[in-house]
Amino acid sequence: MKNKITTTLIFSIIFLYSCDQDEEINRAKTLKIKNVAAGTSHTLVVDTNGSLWANGLNNNGQIGNNTRGQFRAKPINLMSDVALIATGSRHNLIVKTDGSLWSNGYNRSGQLGDGTTDDWSTPVKIMSDVTFVSGGDNHSLMIKEDKSLWSSGDNYYGQLGDGTEEDKYTPVKVLTNVSTVSGGGRHTLIIKTDGSLWATGDNSAGQLGDGTLENKKTPVKVMTDVASVSAGDRHSLIVKTDGSLWVTGDNSNGQLGDGTIQSRKTPVKIMTDVASVSAGDRHSLIVKTDGSLWATGDNEFGQLGDSSTINKNVPIEIAYKVISSSAGTFHSVFIKTDSSLWATGLNMYGQLGNGTTDQALEPILILDSND
Repeated sequence: MKNKITTTLIFSIIFLYSCDQDEEINRAKTLKIKNVAAGTSHTLVVDTNGSLWANGLNNNGQIGNNTRGQFRAKPINLMSDVALIATGSRHNLIVKTDGSLWSNGYNRSGQLGDGTTDDWSTPVKIMSDVTFVSGGDNHSLMIKEDKSLWSSGDNYYGQLGDGTEEDKYTPVKVLTNVSTVSGGGRHTLIIKTDGSLWATGDNSAGQLGDGTLENKKTPVKVMTDVASVSAGDRHSLIVKTDGSLWVTGDNSNGQLGDGTIQSRKTPVKIMTDVASVSAGDRHSLIVKTDGSLWATGDNEFGQLGDSSTINKNVPIEIAYKVISSSAGTFHSVFIKTDSSLWATGLNMYGQLGNGTTDQALEPILILDSND
């Protein structure tokens, strides 16, 4: 997701190709995609065979191919038997079909959970019996088979929810009876098995939704009847069981989609018939029950996909026949019903995965399942 990139950034990276990479590219063209996750400047995808692929920036080993520095503008194959994926800013969480959790990439705050602060350029095994994962900027969240929530990494704002502000280098148990979780920039959203929403961590923009601007070190209850959530840098997206979308937190770029640029300390309703959401750094993606994809917020690099670079403060429709989406810092990726992968926005490090570093102002086809 979320490390800030400015338009004045000057870069010079030598882009290297090899015969091996060409072979991976040819294989990737025929993939059917079932899961996608966008980091700050990299992207992970899992195909219907359970193979994990990655592309984009690799300065901390987040591509996972035992190299660093060389970015990849096309997906390369990393692992097999993968069930779930999640990205932080520059790290990855990977759950295999046997329930084992693996991680790689940036690890300065212990977000990989391996007991060190060493970056890893290949995935390392962390724990077993994991059913769900989510990556914040520099923290990680895991749900185990017994519905217990565990966390590791950066805890400066209390985002781990363990009652302290100390970083954790191995996962610590936080809560029980948890059904899903989402890590944001420096805050965490938690849904318990009874549908109640809880939040912890940074609350500087009201992203916890508890009516205050006070940070929390332990989860506080926010609302009930919640089906899914997504945490952005400093904003939160909440889908209730009736399909209504509620938003709270930073709105300086219109990412809440309520028609204003006014930040909120408590959730406000903005849409109905919502199936899923993804919160990026300062933009939001919304998939409705009819398969239409909507976007709002920061659009500096075309991440909203409406052929412009103008911010929006109400959601606009950008695609149809969409089943899931993932918002990075300045790019967006989504999967259509035919299992094809599409992307839009900043592409400085090949994070879109189309073999170039050209910015896209509207969605472009990355992997076509019909090739």
